[in-house]
Amino acid sequence: MATSDDLKECLRFLDRQRLMTPSVNGQIGFDFQGLRQSYLDNPKHPDARFIARFGRIWIYDVALSIYADLKAGRFRSAGYQAGRVMQVALQEEEKGFRGLWHFSYNTQGDLFIDPRGPTGANAWCLNAIYSTMISAGDSSALSWANRMVKEYLFPQQVMEKEDTRFGLVRAGLHNADDAARGDGMGYRVYEGRANHPYQHCILEHNADAAGTFRLAFRASRHFGFKGEKFLEELIHRHDLLMKGIRRIFWQGDHFVSALDGEGRLFTGTDGQPSLAVDNNTWAAHVFLPYDLEMSLSSIRYVEKKFLIQTPPALLEDAHAPASAGLHGLYYFTAAFVDPFVQVAEEDRGKMEHLLHPEAAFGFVLFLKEAAERVGQPQERERLMRRAMELYDQTVRLQRLYGSGGAPYASANVPRIFSTLHSVTTAASGAIAAGILQGARSDDFIGVVPPPEFSVDGKSPEKAAS
Repeated sequence: MATSDDLKECLRFLDRQRLMTPSVNGQIGFDFQGLRQSYLDNPKHPDARFIARFGRIWIYDVALSIYADLKAGRFRSAGYQAGRVMQVALQEEEKGFRGLWHFSYNTQGDLFIDPRGPTGANAWCLNAIYSTMISAGDSSALSWANRMVKEYLFPQQVMEKEDTRFGLVRAGLHNADDAARGDGMGYRVYEGRANHPYQHCILEHNADAAGTFRLAFRASRHFGFKGEKFLEELIHRHDLLMKGIRRIFWQGDHFVSALDGEGRLFTGTDGQPSLAVDNNTWAAHVFLPYDLEMSLSSIRYVEKKFLIQTPPALLEDAHAPASAGLHGLYYFTAAFVDPFVQVAEEDRGKMEHLLHPEAAFGFVLFLKEAAERVGQPQERERLMRRAMELYDQTVRLQRLYGSGGAPYASANVPRIFSTLHSVTTAASGAIAAGILQGARSDDFIGVVPPPEFSVDGKSPEKAAS
């Protein structure tokens, strides 16, 4: 069971990651001081020079960091970060980028900016800003956030009925010239084709965007926003999005990962549609208010496909050994292929042999909410028992990495997973602990939709007011 000590440990790590001195990326001309760098540097770790050495910040981690403060009742800190990340977006706009935020930024002694601007990470950041407004009762960012939905997110959605991708959101904008520079990429993100659109569609991004549509509507209603045309557009686009997700990505009893620009599912090295755990935790969570049986099918699929324990799961770089039987979730199947994840063939064997705390915490919250909606007492009890066991196991994994342990994963796969301590893990742990102790959960993964948001004519159960 989640304790206040679990929450405090995660928050202590997050606060240690705050940039306390001027941290300027000269390419964008922005000082990131006050935000949290995504990884704790460890000079002995081979990945540290890529992701930790220069104080790199991933925009997704900023969103999680804001949510962690919200769930801990630290509204002032959440509001400060939300304001700072809005300033990053405004500076991006001034520099000519139309993709809202780039994926990550080096902040200390290096000019690197990831040339990609993924829809999913951007939607997460918008969601965190909307949630901060609602939680703090401050509407000062509402007009800006709604403008970003209209000017950035709406254009990502495929609205041509004859297109296989109809209703889905594309994967965002990127600098095609800079991304093609290989090891030299990331240093000219405002030159050349700075706003080149992706044509493929990633399921996770679509689930995130569904949350943005819901929160934009809820925040607008909460603060008495009068733009009825915008609200009607949110309802319409959400319906198309949800129908598109179900039509394309639902494959019998589970969700799959990605669609290319020609409308073909991405397949893995095994010839089957690519699979990641978030397809059946995050995306399935989004459908929970509309289709309980679909969501429960996804839960059973995760339990069958993605649960792993030690051994054979790997535990690398821990401060203490683990007894046999420590269990959790891995993230990608060994065969996984998509446009954003490049796995060397020699590393594929590790993909299904690591524990991923963020995935586990997300599944815990999905199990908890599903249990609250299930009418059958035995199944409700089983789901809650699974949630609590998985939560306890994941906290136990963190503790094996020392006081305030927050490994991104329990094993290292170059450029994808590392045992470096991360804001992703600490923030996910803080959010899960906060929600399990009673913090609101309706604005996080599986954002509860307002009653106006029907899908295929079906209104959501337990809709948000």
